[in-house]
Amino acid sequence: MHISDKEYKKFFEGYQIIDCVVRNKDMFYFVLKEMYDTDKDAPPETKLIKRIVPYFMDEPVGDRWSRSVLEHFDHLVGGLSIYPKEQFVGVDMGGSVYAAGSGEGGIEDSFASWADEGPQRGAIVKLRTIDGQVYAVGGNRTVLRRDGKNDWHGFTSDLPTADEDDEDADSFGEGFQDIDGFSAKDIYCVGGDGDVWHFNGKKWKQLAFPSNMSLESVCCAGDGYVYIGAQEGNVFKGKGDSWKRIYKGDLTLPFKDMVWHQGKVWCTSDYGLWEIENDKLKKSKAPNEVRACAGNLSVGDGVLLLAGIFGAALHDGKDWQILVDAQAFA
Repeated sequence: MHISDKEYKKFFEGYQIIDCVVRNKDMFYFVLKEMYDTDKDAPPETKLIKRIVPYFMDEPVGDRWSRSVLEHFDHLVGGLSIYPKEQFVGVDMGGSVYAAGSGEGGIEDSFASWADEGPQRGAIVKLRTIDGQVYAVGGNRTVLRRDGKNDWHGFTSDLPTADEDDEDADSFGEGFQDIDGFSAKDIYCVGGDGDVWHFNGKKWKQLAFPSNMSLESVCCAGDGYVYIGAQEGNVFKGKGDSWKRIYKGDLTLPFKDMVWHQGKVWCTSDYGLWEIENDKLKKSKAPNEVRACAGNLSVGDGVLLLAGIFGAALHDGKDWQILVDAQAFA
């Protein structure tokens, strides 16, 4: 394990991991949320302190862990910006933004709401890196791209709301849940009830999809296909207007994250880790202590990071390493 008892108490005790980000093979970020007494009423999310905890694997022992504290942030998700500057970027559902890295960091301007002629039409729920830039998606088909500090390009005005597109209202659902792309000119957004859109760099197009299931996750994979995770763990594979279901779901939770690593798609929820290979979904054969870290996935620079309530694990391309084991310090 890569963390001492003293370090765990300083950086993780009393908090749980809610997201993770690979910056490179030696540097990772963990998004943490303050825990509360579950025997009592849950406090407002903005009252729970958030932490951004970077891990620098190539630093000397004792100097590898750090933290930043964020107050008054709502549900927070993390992502990686490579351009214009390599940084961790965190955005909460209300549009508050925090960025850090490359010698700069701090809270940035929040998104302006749609009502104030801004780009945010709904709650932000997911960030993805596409062609080195951070994209954000959320409710009411919100899509944004970070072009720099305090500079977000909104695509939302190019996408209809349910009110503007009445015949689509039944499949509109609550907006986008995930985004991924082969490039900035080949992007897929999914969410709602079978709501799938493609962006070719100039125009958005709603795609024909064979189901009105609730869609939760998407992966533009290294084999050239797009994988979509739906309710109950259903999985669809395809591209454009051509799709097929490759797994009939029977799981309690849908997949929260789907990523491509070492020639296959990896999928996770709070309840486990799965792999898709040759159109077959199966439980991962990773060690039990690794699968216990299920919840969130991030890939980059040849490594796969898995992190959740019970800790974090890293696949370095050959083997698994446990970075944090929360149960060992319980």
